[in-house]
Amino acid sequence: MKIVHAGALKIPNIDTTLAGFFISTIQFVGMVIITVAALTALSIDLSFLATMVTALVLALGFALQGTLGDLASGILIIIFRPYKIDDQVELNGTKGFVTHLSLFSTRMRTSDNVEIIVANGDAFGNTIVNYFGYKTRRLDMDFGVSYDADLNKSIAAILSVTKGDKRILKDPAPWAKVTNLGDSSVDIQLRMWCVPSDHRRIKMDISQRVKNALDSAGIDIPYPHAVIITRRP
Repeated sequence: MKIVHAGALKIPNIDTTLAGFFISTIQFVGMVIITVAALTALSIDLSFLATMVTALVLALGFALQGTLGDLASGILIIIFRPYKIDDQVELNGTKGFVTHLSLFSTRMRTSDNVEIIVANGDAFGNTIVNYFGYKTRRLDMDFGVSYDADLNKSIAAILSVTKGDKRILKDPAPWAKVTNLGDSSVDIQLRMWCVPSDHRRIKMDISQRVKNALDSAGIDIPYPHAVIITRRP
């Protein structure tokens, strides 16, 4: 046990908890071997022991079926690679960047730097959304303009914010069209293509640039409002 403990601590990225697990395993296996050897030396029938071991294996099988499922899912994830380290994914309803992948679980880091651990059985058994699955990704953003605004001028102003931004791909080219006539605004959708790693940063930058472009063009951005009509008796 001392030899195993000393050797385990020399393994990179191992902690004392895992080293203690190795020691406990060696102790348990050693005690089993010594017990069986002692009973054999005393010429004691071990058939009852085989029955006990069989019952124990069955009990462990039922108790660990979830863990065995996670192990099988982990092997399938490693084989089929639906996601990899540093990919932004959504697993079992949780979104984050994959930081570590083991046979039993997947570790993720959320955008606000919180670690999430998802069992591989839950990950592989549900829908997997991989935002980094392809080399490019489309970004759609909607902006509302007044019904009195010149739509061609509005579209030109919105498209102008994409020029000069090297993160926005030229092929496919940025696209802007009227997509909806709302209750108080005409909605124009801006579509852009980029590499997945730039998606979030572009989304945070574009809104302010569109607001400045519309202001410079003299185009109003409306807000929901209500008209109250009072009837006289």
